[in-house]
Amino acid sequence: MGRGSRANGSGPVNRRRVLVGLGTAIAGTGLVSTGALTDVSADRGVSVATADGETALLGLVDQGPVKKNSRDAMVELTNNTDGDMTIAIALDSCGDGTLYDNDGGETECPNNSELTFTLGSGNSQFVDIKASATGTIGYTVTATAPNVTIETTGTVESQAGNVTSAIRIQKPSKDNDFTAATGNGNNEGSFTADKVDIRDDDSDDDLTAVRFRVREGNSGGELVGSKDVTPPGDRYQENNVDIPVEPDYTITSGTSYALTVTVEDADGNIESETVEDTA
Repeated sequence: MGRGSRANGSGPVNRRRVLVGLGTAIAGTGLVSTGALTDVSADRGVSVATADGETALLGLVDQGPVKKNSRDAMVELTNNTDGDMTIAIALDSCGDGTLYDNDGGETECPNNSELTFTLGSGNSQFVDIKASATGTIGYTVTATAPNVTIETTGTVESQAGNVTSAIRIQKPSKDNDFTAATGNGNNEGSFTADKVDIRDDDSDDDLTAVRFRVREGNSGGELVGSKDVTPPGDRYQENNVDIPVEPDYTITSGTSYALTVTVEDADGNIESETVEDTA
């Protein structure tokens, strides 16, 4: 089974969606911060984007709350620059938990308290936490791209016991709920979510968006397939959902692919699940 990037049993709270970027000039610095942004530095003459929509330099989407002693998704990070971005993330108190990336990296107190990985341009990655404490857990993210360094902070709520979810992704939940098929001749192949069952779980029937994203290798790899659906408010159930392959990309035999399904409701709650298949 592929790693489920959903924050299992996450609660009906309004999760932070922060797009960190640079804005109009202000006297003395030429920079202005947005969201949870605490510090930005850029080389002289660098052209930078604003924090509007997907033009922000660094995207963050909180995934909490999380459950103590359970590995759950904590935050999703997206590189919106034109080059590679090095991400370093650390808990404010190392003893509050262990952090994990999608490629097997993890923190270990006290010798390795910072998780570091590289994101290619336009790519995203979830960072998981296995919380050792309950309550509010703080963390710091430092992102370095060519000529730009961004530092921002965030928090995640850690709870004991069961946490009620606002959104439930019943399927896909296993690797065999997703198929990556190679093409023949001029056919680029196909990505299919074989089983999809998503439910509003807090009785207000306000599901607003379902996003299918397929990436090569793992959920931090190159985007190779995508589809957006506006679901019924209470439940979205469908089999054999075709996810269009990105232009000029051909699915190759022996390559692994990760499908991440992300669901959002009108209250700002977000759930996601990642499953994998090899073509």
